[in-house]
Amino acid sequence: MFNNNFNAKKILGFFKTIPDFISYICSMDTLIQYNRKLPVWKVIIGFAFIFMSIYFFIEGTIFTGLWLLMLSFVLMRTDGSEIDLQSKKYRKTHSFLGLKVGQWKTLIEPLYVSIFLTKEDVSVRALSAETTNSKDIIMLNLFYNQNKHFTIYHTNNLNDAFDVASHIADALIIDILDATEKGNFQWVDKDILRDKGEIVYTD
Repeated sequence: MFNNNFNAKKILGFFKTIPDFISYICSMDTLIQYNRKLPVWKVIIGFAFIFMSIYFFIEGTIFTGLWLLMLSFVLMRTDGSEIDLQSKKYRKTHSFLGLKVGQWKTLIEPLYVSIFLTKEDVSVRALSAETTNSKDIIMLNLFYNQNKHFTIYHTNNLNDAFDVASHIADALIIDILDATEKGNFQWVDKDILRDKGEIVYTD
């Protein structure tokens, strides 16, 4: 099982001095973000609607311009999440053209970060035909407050996934669960992962 006890001597033992430890913490990114990717065809059509809406606004056809702008919003709106490691707050986000909205909430009892291998559907559209392909994707899920969780990061690179998981685990003082192999979930020694970049299991 995971251990949430904060062992200051063990963590500081990796650093020669306390200033080294403070410098390490300050050098880490404090904001981790995840945004669901949009299919390319949605982005292309969405921008086309935006340019068309601008044209109709200039021509004075306000209603048509607003209608096209709403269509572009529906096509290009995406969901995601953010976690501020410094303030220990998170939010689920809705974004459009880089503008994000979402209410920040306090992260209650962070437990562990899970590295999970799954499939992601990718839609490919050509003329009037559309096909959906699947590809491997690695998700980082943060579990908190008993068994609640949300996706905080995704990547195609396993090393990148473990690096980000190590970063989150150190900032929140939680453990790392390797759930990339179905039916064989294992706890990772986060000290060895941080110090040597090696994946060693504790059980």
